[in-house]
Amino acid sequence: MKLAELLNTSTSYIGEIEINNKVPSMEMVEKIANALNIEPFRLFLYDSNQIDENTSVAADYLENLTALERQDLTKRILTQISNNLEQILQPEKKI
Repeated sequence: MKLAELLNTSTSYIGEIEINNKVPSMEMVEKIANALNIEPFRLFLYDSNQIDENTSVAADYLENLTALERQDLTKRILTQISNNLEQILQPEKKI
């Protein structure tokens, strides 16, 4: 409820995101990250309870990035996700 309040959205919308029934916009991803006081890319990392060797290596890599590198990585991830969503949501072109 607190997150929904901070984002000025409904608790049902947040719940739909949590159970993967809704995909938030890039703007909403950034708002969520800001509300949680984290960098947006962290929203796409695995749950710490499910860490395997590869996830651990990735987490170590991310922890050692400079602030500028993290900012750049976040922008690249958000751009890639946005591009992928656009491709998925575009109707198929008829030939």
